[in-house]
Amino acid sequence: MGGSSGCADAPQSGNGSRAAPEPDNNKDAARSGAGFESCEPPSGHGALWTDGEWDDVGDTSRAELVDGMLRRRARPDDLHQQVRAALRTVLAELAPDGLVVTTDMEIRLAEVHRRRADVLVITASGLDQERWHLHPEEVLLAVEVVGPGTETTDRKHKPVEYADADIEHYWRVETRPVVAVHTYRLGESSHYLETGVFRPGDRVSDPTLRWATFDVDTLVPS
Repeated sequence: MGGSSGCADAPQSGNGSRAAPEPDNNKDAARSGAGFESCEPPSGHGALWTDGEWDDVGDTSRAELVDGMLRRRARPDDLHQQVRAALRTVLAELAPDGLVVTTDMEIRLAEVHRRRADVLVITASGLDQERWHLHPEEVLLAVEVVGPGTETTDRKHKPVEYADADIEHYWRVETRPVVAVHTYRLGESSHYLETGVFRPGDRVSDPTLRWATFDVDTLVPS
């Protein structure tokens, strides 16, 4: 999830494994002494942010930087959060040595183009407690959980951007009308190829990511 909702904040809806700790965004904010309160960059020179201005903010967890423009993230609802948490847990239990599962870390697709995926499977070497961002080559799998306000971004925009960055695997998890896991692998010319669609009662089994096999029902809130 991470669709653009412009610059208006909305109220927040509720809230043995190889899982990385949740990013401490408060730590980043304390380090920089800042978070953003406006869409305008601190320079005041137009609406475009530089990479340096963005990095100086510290806590950017509420937004993404898209072509130098600040885009506030849509606020997730309870269903989104429950599905995301369940997926993080199951992937963390299955991940082999050398891989770590984490959430809500910034992927630096370009200097002024930064995205945040809902769930990430990354190389263990990419987990650095001194930074909460990733480079595309450190990401094996990026997952977006579709929710209200992120449909077009998660279905259309982010797959193209992640494929252009050569992130090897992309999954899109639909939450309505039922939970469905769409799996993709990187093909030639930096385009994703669909490897499966899995719904309740199915078992996710991506032939190009064999360790990540589980029942879709484990993601469905009880």
